Amino acid sequence: MTSNDEYIGEMSSIEDIATIVRSCSKCGLSGTRTNAVPGEGSDSPSILFIGEGPGFNEDQQGLPFVGRAGQLLDELLGVVPLVRSDVYITNVVKCRPPDNRDPLPDEVRACWPYLEAQISLLKPHVIATLGRHAMNRFLPDARISDQHGRATVWRDIVVFPLYHPAAALRSTNLRQTLENDIRRLPEAVLRSLEISATAAPQTEAGASAPIDLTPAETPSGDGAGQNRLF
Repeated sequence: MTSNDEYIGEMSSIEDIATIVRSCSKCGLSGTRTNAVPGEGSDSPSILFIGEGPGFNEDQQGLPFVGRAGQLLDELLGVVPLVRSDVYITNVVKCRPPDNRDPLPDEVRACWPYLEAQISLLKPHVIATLGRHAMNRFLPDARISDQHGRATVWRDIVVFPLYHPAAALRSTNLRQTLENDIRRLPEAVLRSLEISATAAPQTEAGASAPIDLTPAETPSGDGAGQNRLF
């Protein structure tokens, strides 16, 4: 029997991935969800937003960030200015963990191929992580209090950690910090474009060379080798 992972390799569009996600049964979350939540937005976004997982409202509607946190995210996108159709929004896990608990390691592993496929197809200039759980998928063991609003290179893509909008709903100070960080997203996109422009001639020549960036203070393990931009 063909596995979902084998199907992923043959998918040619984001909607193909979404179709597989909606029928996925790779982990226990499939037995407790109302709807899987593949993601929503542009097929060619400059920015890919990644949260931790769907909540109650998302589970009911099958759409990402449609509760109060999503409403705040929409408001914050407006200060850039951006709207949802300009970006793509998804989560690390595509089904709601019961009682909004943290996703379990096996649930994250089961969903990771979907997220990797989305990144590969969307080719964003910037991955903006929302909250520490999403950030730690790209910057293992990093602290969001240290990393928020600071761009780092991950697999030649700029990763830009942000506080989760749900946390900002509980704190006026945190909301202001999140707004200030989001205002820097255009700068992160520009830096990503500069990296691409620098790397393009090397790629065309069939050779690769390290990008001259200031080394980041990187966590151990999978996070090694990342570079801080600002």
